[in-house]
Order: sequence, then structure tokens, then C-alpha cells
Amino acid sequence: MKLKARLVTGVLFITLVACGLLVLNGNLRVAVEFTADPAAGQGAGRAAQGAETSRYGGKAAVGPANKKLLNEEYGVNSNVSNGLSAMSSGQNPNKSPEKGIHEENKIVERPPTVAHKLQSTVQKNRTSQKTGILYTGSKLRRLFQNPLYNIPERVSTADYLLKPARWLHATAEERKHIKLGENSGEDDKSANGNGGNFTMGNGGNVQVPVRQKANDEESIIHKHKKHHHSKTIKKSKEKKLPAPTYKSEEVLHEKKPWRLLQFGITRYSLYARNDPNVEEVLKAIRTQEVTYVEMKPGGTQLKLFMEFEDTSIGLFKPWRWPRDRETPPDHFYFTDYERHNAEIAAYHLDRILDFRRCPPVSGRWFNVTSEIRQKSEDEKLLKTFFVSPVGNVCFFGDCSYYCNTEHMICAIKDHHMLEGSVAAYLPRWQEAPRKTWKHPWKRSYSRVRKADWEVTDGEAFCRQVRSTPPYDKGRRFGDLLDLTVYDFLMGNMDRHHYETFKAFGNNSAPIHLDQGRAFGRTTHDEISILVPIYSCCSIRKSTWLRLQLLAKEDYRLSDVMRESMRTDPIAPILTEPHLLALDRRVGIILDTVAKCIQKKGAENVLLEDLKDT
Repeated sequence: MKLKARLVTGVLFITLVACGLLVLNGNLRVAVEFTADPAAGQGAGRAAQGAETSRYGGKAAVGPANKKLLNEEYGVNSNVSNGLSAMSSGQNPNKSPEKGIHEENKIVERPPTVAHKLQSTVQKNRTSQKTGILYTGSKLRRLFQNPLYNIPERVSTADYLLKPARWLHATAEERKHIKLGENSGEDDKSANGNGGNFTMGNGGNVQVPVRQKANDEESIIHKHKKHHHSKTIKKSKEKKLPAPTYKSEEVLHEKKPWRLLQFGITRYSLYARNDPNVEEVLKAIRTQEVTYVEMKPGGTQLKLFMEFEDTSIGLFKPWRWPRDRETPPDHFYFTDYERHNAEIAAYHLDRILDFRRCPPVSGRWFNVTSEIRQKSEDEKLLKTFFVSPVGNVCFFGDCSYYCNTEHMICAIKDHHMLEGSVAAYLPRWQEAPRKTWKHPWKRSYSRVRKADWEVTDGEAFCRQVRSTPPYDKGRRFGDLLDLTVYDFLMGNMDRHHYETFKAFGNNSAPIHLDQGRAFGRTTHDEISILVPIYSCCSIRKSTWLRLQLLAKEDYRLSDVMRESMRTDPIAPILTEPHLLALDRRVGIILDTVAKCIQKKGAENVLLEDLKDT
């Protein structure tokens, strides 16, 4: 019995020792792993959460320069605002806060979150299921090297929009008939025509004649001096001013990228495939000093004109929602907020589809006080600035619906910093008037009433459209189908009108403007946007072929979009579910066209636009 008891005791002792060693080994391993990679496990979650808080929460501590702005401009005690910021982020307000991301108003590039790093690595090393090739290079570069993206563009002198551009591309004989120093009858008619047929005649980047400076006393508004180019925006909106004149020397020696980009506008696109001025204009939008700010009149939501130091003008849309917030299913399309990141993504999508009809757009961080409030003389805008209870600088401007304290726009970082999108502006009205067209498949913008196309047989409505100018001949119907593809991929239901340049008559591609309500939902595909394609059973051949290319693993649309947008200063622009939705919607379009081809034959479905290329 004693021997048996000793054996049992020995076994229990050995078991306890073994268990102790295992537990000790496990703790050591966890400690070593955590020390080697503190972002692993819960650390990764905290790192990602911290990055998101810094990105959207407005909880970063106030930098020295912004403390001064709060004190001087708004009479807010920076110590109080620091305490509010610290308490909202769970810090002890009595302790010195860590330095914010912005010091002395200089923006430091935010490091990507752990999740974003992992996602980028996975996408970079993604392996094709069909070919087994490991992609370590650029899919976007490979896409633009494809023959479909190198089809020759036959542009004649008459196809350029602006007179200086036509003169530059003309032969010596043709230049005799292009008089830069005087206005033609057509120019005078365009400048003084019926403005009721046009909208957005407020663009423009060309400098106006030198004006007489105001007295210093008259130029002080809200303690800010009048800026040198403060009237450029205002004069560019005057439709009845005569068209500008030029000198050949000025045209030949033009150096400003934004102006050279405008010289490249044709009846087919806003810029050429390899135009280097696109990147130069984007660089200017991202880095140049803001010299003047003014509200854009009209519209349901706030937009701002911004003039930069090179006298170019951009259209600013502010941050409203976090990237991952989607449109509630119960909301109507016409009550949705406009998203600044949707404008940026829409520009990249337009370029990848090779339409090139959307002006270049970039994201940027702005100091609400020093780069917006202090650079504006707009009384209606200035009187809407205030400081929120937690010390963030806010404003709401003046517009039809979403401009009040319930829909205020507030700094989301360091109490002063706000991100937004800036679109390069088109030539001014006097130089290039635009005509507005009602979209045939426009929605009713009513909670109860339906549009005509929604209560009419689809094929019958399509026949009616195709028999009506300008869709009965020329390129416009094909352009409308391209616009349908573009809007469906983005989920944009807010396409009530579109614009073209009047100088080209009906033979002109539409300009892709105002995509702020796109990219609202990731799990819903609005099939009604595709009505023009499946009712008319038509699509451009070149667009169809490019969609087939973008559906392949080698050129996957989500991958090339991700790569194209990652250089933007406020990247990531779209969440991963939005990118994956693009791939799904490409498949839906191709399936719809395949059914039409099966029903009517390819020769009756595909609009031929690749002949003689």
C-alpha cells in the first residue's frame, strides 16, 4: 500500500512539474512574440484603431501654431481645447499631450494602418489563378500599355476647343484665318448668347485684365487684406464680358500647366492619354498656396472656389462622412450627402476607362482658418464660422439645403485641419461656353412620382430617344451609353443633366462632372442605372472590349483602381468593399451585354467605333 501511494504521489508531482513547464514556456513565447511584433494580436487592433482615430476623430492634440490660431482668431483658450481633446480621447487633461500630427501647420504624411499594409502586401503579391504569374509590378502600367489604350487619336486643328490651341496646331496657311488679336463673330455670339440654355458658366482660369487696386482701408474685411487675385473668380463668372484676345508670343511662351492642360481640350476628351500637364496640375492642386476662396453659388450643398498662387482655380468639396459610412437604404438618392472621396475616385475611374472626360481631381488637407477663412472676402461664408464645444473650427456656408448648424463642416484633425477634394476648373465662360442637356433617363427627384422612362416600355422609350436629336446621329448616343457604364460602376443615380462645349455643336463628348453622390453603397447594385443599355441593347465596342479586359485577373479593375488612387495625399480613397463592388458590377454589365448579343447578334449590339484604327 505504501509503495502504491508513493507511485501515485510521484505521478502527480511529475504531472504538475510538466504543466508548470508548459505554462512557463507559453508565457515566454507570448512575451517574445509581443516584444518582436508589438502590433500583433490585440496590438494590431489598437494600432489600427489609433490610426483611424487620428484620421477621422479630430482628437489629436493641438499643435503650437494652431493653439495661436484658436486664441487669436476665435478667442478660444487653447488650454481648454486641449483639455477637451484629451478628455474625449481618454487622456489625462492635466498631463502634457503628445505632439499632434501637424506642427506649425505642416502636414506630415499619415502612416497607413496595419490592415492597410497587410492589404497592400496581399494585393501586390497576388497570384493569377489562370496563369500562376506572381504580380510584383504595376498592373496599371501594364493596362495602359495594352493596344486598346494606344489606339491612335485622330485630332484635327478644328477639334481643339480654344483658339490659342487651334492656332498652335495649325499650319502656316491655317494660322492666317485664326485671328488671335480680335474677337470673331462666333465668339461675340457665344459671350452674349442666351444664358438660359447653359449652367455652370462660372468656370475659368484665365487672368482678367489688370484692375485698379482698392484703398487699403476698403480692402480690410474681417481683419484680412484683399488678395491680389481676389476678383479673378468673380470676373470669370460674368457671361457678358467679351471673349479674351491673345498675342502669338504669349501663346507660344505659355508655361502654366493648367493653361497648357486647357489647350489640350478637344471635342473627344479633356486631355490626351500621355499629357504631362495632368500630373503637373495635380501637383499644383496639392501643394500651392491658396490665395482666395469664395462660395460657389447655387447647389444643394456647399462648394468653394479656390484660387491658387499660379492663378488657377479649383472647385473644393469638403469632408462630410468617414470612408466606411454608407448611404442608409431608406434614403432617397437626392437626399444623400456629396462625398469628396467619390469625386476623386470618379476621376481615376474615368481615366482607367479611357474616357478622359472628367477634370483632374485630387485630395488635400486644408487649414480651415488660415487657408479658407483668412483667404475669403465672402461675407455670407465668413459669418458662418464658429468653434464647436470640443474646440474644432466649423462653418456651414450658404446653399439650398445642407448649409446650417445641423449640417456644419468641422475640422477633423488638430482642431483646424479638414480634408477635401479639389477639381481642376474648365476654361472660363467667355472663352468656352457650355450647354446643358437634360439626361433622357433622368430620374423624377420625387418621393412618389416616377419618371417617364420608368412607366414606359423600355424598348419603345429607347426608340423615341434614338429618333430625337442629338441622339439620332453622330456620337452622342454612344457617349450616353459610356456615361451609363460609368455611373453604374460608381452607383451614381444623380445624373439629371450633363454638359457639352457649345463650340462643338452636337458632335461633342459630354463632360463628366459632379459625381459627389457616387460610391454610396457597397452591397447594392442599382440595376435601373443600366436601363439605357439593356433597353436599347447597345454599347460602344471599345468600351465593351475594355470592360472585358478589366474583368481579367491580369488587369482587375479593383486592383488598377487601388494602384491609381494610392498616390493621392488623402489615400486610401475607397474602402475595400467599394473596390470589390467595382469588379462585381463589371461582371453585371458584361452579362447584360452578352444576353443582348445572344438575342440580337453582335453586329446589332456593338456600336462600331474602332474602324480604321
